[in-house]
Amino acid sequence: MSNETTEQQCGCGQQLSSITLLVDNKAGEGLECVHGFAAWIKVRDRRILFDTGQKGVILKNAERLGINLAEAEVLVLSHGHDDHTDNLADFYALNPNAPMYCGENIDADRFCCRPGEQALNWSPPSSAKKIFDSLPPDQKHTLKKPHYLLPGVAITGPVPRLTTFEDVGDALFLDIEGRKPDPVSDDMSMWFETDKGLVILLGCCHSGIVNTVNYIRKVSGIGKVSGIVGGMHLIRASKERMEKTLEAMKSWNMDFLIPCHCTGDNAMQQMKDYLGDIVTFGCTGTVIELGNLPEKQEGDFSMCKEHACGCGCA
Repeated sequence: MSNETTEQQCGCGQQLSSITLLVDNKAGEGLECVHGFAAWIKVRDRRILFDTGQKGVILKNAERLGINLAEAEVLVLSHGHDDHTDNLADFYALNPNAPMYCGENIDADRFCCRPGEQALNWSPPSSAKKIFDSLPPDQKHTLKKPHYLLPGVAITGPVPRLTTFEDVGDALFLDIEGRKPDPVSDDMSMWFETDKGLVILLGCCHSGIVNTVNYIRKVSGIGKVSGIVGGMHLIRASKERMEKTLEAMKSWNMDFLIPCHCTGDNAMQQMKDYLGDIVTFGCTGTVIELGNLPEKQEGDFSMCKEHACGCGCA
């Protein structure tokens, strides 16, 4: 991992694959931070944007990191909260033809109604809602099941909520009065099937990190989890939830864990104390090298249908 983005190549001349954090609550030197999340994904010569953050930070950081958002072939949205969708209109102004992959109810109004506190509006901004409404059906893809973009690169779709100790992570509702609980049914994550095991990319993981990892292992058929990066919304986790989450994380025998965004400083420190040196705290500018991904795989890959990708999978 590093805090510099470069077009790296392996000894055979092929471009390496990586994830670069474009927006996060904390930032590396010379970059900007905001409460939000976005990541830039390189799979050899292919480009994917995961979330758009908020308050224009993605545009500034992309420029400083030498990333051209117009090169993204696909946009994946982890869910509809404003700190992940605020710059949607800015992205589509640069890249109007990019296909969008998202969950159902991505455009729903969302509120955080904590007892004794003023309700917070976490809905997608009006500019994002206009994009949701304006994209034609063949450009906006609403996922109801796991979906592969490329060989070894997939989106979870809805994640089954099976654990008893995980919830959405906050007092989330679909109305400002706090009467209709919001299950954040549009919550999705991504995974990458590398030669070292699964690398999992999270937005906020409102489905629960244990639910999400268990589901990805089941769907992919790969047991080894090499690493996890992203927000886990454990900032208000109970003692029981943290204990069981840490136990599960230890059992996965990961090579690295990079919590950031909404995970929460206390939860992140508990991970560091419990799991040791495999834990590093992510920030804008962090680069995660993915290693080798399959160049050919049986299956149906939507990014390979867009044009001849040269990866041998079409």
